[in-house]
Amino acid sequence: MQTLDSCYELLGLSRGASQEEIREAFHRLAKQLYTNWTGPDTAARLQAIAEAYSRLEVATPGQDPAVSPTPSPRWLWRLSGHISSALACGGVRLLGDGTVELCLEKDEALTGGAATLSFDTDIVCRSCNAKASAGCERCAGTGRERERVSFWLSIPARVANGTVLHPSIEPLKLARPIDFIVRVSATP
Repeated sequence: MQTLDSCYELLGLSRGASQEEIREAFHRLAKQLYTNWTGPDTAARLQAIAEAYSRLEVATPGQDPAVSPTPSPRWLWRLSGHISSALACGGVRLLGDGTVELCLEKDEALTGGAATLSFDTDIVCRSCNAKASAGCERCAGTGRERERVSFWLSIPARVANGTVLHPSIEPLKLARPIDFIVRVSATP
């Protein structure tokens, strides 16, 4: 569990940073991670900065730095992690056209929040840049390679059923863009 001081440090901020500075630091770091994806530990680093952002988002000025507040209720943990976990708990469904359906409870749709989903998908080959070069060792001439990618999604408060969401930050060059559609549970 991170202390408030370690959260500020992880985001590269001083203790007196404003909510706007915290938000900007999170977005800047998340974009850097997606742009310079360097391996499997990138998802863990993204999760750490997301947790730090979530904790600082609800921290009150003057709070004891040794106390670590609970994560923000706006961070939708049920919808975060590897897609297999979100599928298992009913947080998402995969539709036949490749769209990812986010299954929100009414309270989640009302308050909104953030989620991070990761899964394996085809991306444009980084070596031959989709030109399908027969000599490309990375993709064996297909122009595509398999990569684990993570998407950070901002889910607005009072999001309507059927709303199509786009990732806040596009990771890598996907062979086919992925859409996320909101489905709000009819049960109370």
